[in-house]
Amino acid sequence: MLDEELPRWLAANTTAVLGVALGAHGLIRTGPELEDAEGEIHPGIGTRPLPVLGAPGAELPALRRKAIGSGVMVIDFNEAARNSRSYDEYEKNISMDGMGYLGIALHGPRKPVKSISGNLKSLR
Repeated sequence: MLDEELPRWLAANTTAVLGVALGAHGLIRTGPELEDAEGEIHPGIGTRPLPVLGAPGAELPALRRKAIGSGVMVIDFNEAARNSRSYDEYEKNISMDGMGYLGIALHGPRKPVKSISGNLKSLR
């Protein structure tokens, strides 16, 4: 889920960062490559849907804490990461107050994930 007020470019970037992290942590698997009608090969894509939901930015910290408390895996993207030019810089910046969450990705059993995200709408 993303801060619903993000500019489109930042919402797209946040979604990409969270998607890469989900895949890198082995939480989203890709399917096999597929051949289309013209014989062109297409590399596999994720086998599970990844809805992108919008939430008020001020609610993201509470949603994150609720998810963690429910045993759901949470990956977040925040201002400390966005404003860092390297992972070393991010490591230093993450200890700052007022980090500001841009988006969070949830992974876990359907019931707890749905209880956290069920009232949110698709990002438009």
